[in-house]
Amino acid sequence: MLLDRRRIRKWAKWVALALAVVFVVGFLFMGVGYGGAGFNLSSLFTGKKSTDATNQTPDQKLAAYNETLKQNPNDVNALLGAATLLQQANNYSAAVVYLEKVIAVDPNQKDVYLRLANLYLSQELSDYKAAATVLNKATSVDPNNPDVYLKLGSAQNSLGNTQAAILAWQKYLELAPNGDMASVVKDEITKLSAKATTTTSAGAATSTTAGGATTTGSTSTTASTAP
Repeated sequence: MLLDRRRIRKWAKWVALALAVVFVVGFLFMGVGYGGAGFNLSSLFTGKKSTDATNQTPDQKLAAYNETLKQNPNDVNALLGAATLLQQANNYSAAVVYLEKVIAVDPNQKDVYLRLANLYLSQELSDYKAAATVLNKATSVDPNNPDVYLKLGSAQNSLGNTQAAILAWQKYLELAPNGDMASVVKDEITKLSAKATTTTSAGAATSTTAGGATTTGSTSTTASTAP
């Protein structure tokens, strides 16, 4: 009877050891015990590298986004991801292509309008016409955002559209009377209004002078031909 108990204990130890070995092997190869996040020992034997996105270079990430877009050209997340990588690489001309596509796919992406406009307004691009176009669209999608009108005023002013710039900045002051740029905008509106008044007055004076010269010329001609 004692001998049987010893045998049972001996076999129990071997069974327990075997189960422990199975658990360890399963943990190492399958990631058991940490939601699949265990160490993958099989990679040591296969020689495969981890495909974790955090270990990818920017070029590899961009290639992955473009591969996704081949399958689904309207994938907003892939478009935004690619635009971010290109912007970080200071490739603004390529980044705006992806951001324009985002707006075309989903016009309700409010943040993208300002992001895109800022790229167009940057020294690298200085495309004020494109910026004004984007911001005019934004006034419909995000009409209560003062920053939209602040940027729109800057774009219109750079294009020489004085009245459009004043209107945009007045809307900014209406939405953000105590905004960070309120005092600066007020000064700019004053300058542009004075400039517009001066230009209008000068134009009127030039028109009057031209009319008087024509009359004088006509009078002189008549006087010289009189008997």
